[in-house]
Amino acid sequence: MHQAAGGSGKRARCSRLGGAAHRCSRGHRPADNLRHQRNSAGAAAVNAIRLQDVSAGYNGTAVLHGISLSVAAGELVGIVGPNGCGKSTLLKILLGLLLPMRGSVEMFGRGITEARDRAWAQKRIGYLAQIQAAAAIPVSVADTVLLGRWGRSFGGLRRPSRADRAVVGEHLRLVGIEDLSQRDLRTLSGGQRQRAALARALAREPQLLLMDEPTTYLDSDAREDLMRRILELHTRLGITTLLVTHVELPGREFDRVLQLDGGRLA
Repeated sequence: MHQAAGGSGKRARCSRLGGAAHRCSRGHRPADNLRHQRNSAGAAAVNAIRLQDVSAGYNGTAVLHGISLSVAAGELVGIVGPNGCGKSTLLKILLGLLLPMRGSVEMFGRGITEARDRAWAQKRIGYLAQIQAAAAIPVSVADTVLLGRWGRSFGGLRRPSRADRAVVGEHLRLVGIEDLSQRDLRTLSGGQRQRAALARALAREPQLLLMDEPTTYLDSDAREDLMRRILELHTRLGITTLLVTHVELPGREFDRVLQLDGGRLA
């Protein structure tokens, strides 16, 4: 297990990030009063994630073996492992898309064995995947980010409100692409599309962010920019974040960086 160096690395994030979009301090709340987690001291005391002796897989074959993991509210945790080691399977369990063969899973202090409990947890989770191909049909950046509100504040017969669109604008500004809001998503670079995807995940106003290889397929400059923004936003917003990847992470910037290999955490 690799333990992060602690607060000094996190404070250093802010000094390295230039421009108004990157001014921050530990525990700082953005001026536009984004409504994220830690609305009360009690909420902060509950683990966002708790896995106990979890094994999981497909068609009776285990991919994960005896995983135990707790992530406290506000933590930034990385999990690094080679392709095929079970990282995406772990995220599927946390997203409520796969039930474990064995063990217990709690999200925000609540078991998610039942479908209604998984639906409850899913409303509190933002998800950022690796970059995907742009949609074949034209869709604006703003409408892409608005989809992050689906199932959270609108859906079915309930249409997006002015408040929903205001949240979209807030998060486009937060990731630095407010000037691209009316652009067709297909015309953006890979790095810009991932920033739009990050804004979409944040627009859900989640208590937990799950990230699956978010920098994969980006060029080196875009990878560095996206990771820098992820780190800065964690410092600024304090959202519990679990990021899985096959590439080395800047351990000093994380609370913990764990290794997953052969379906087991080290």
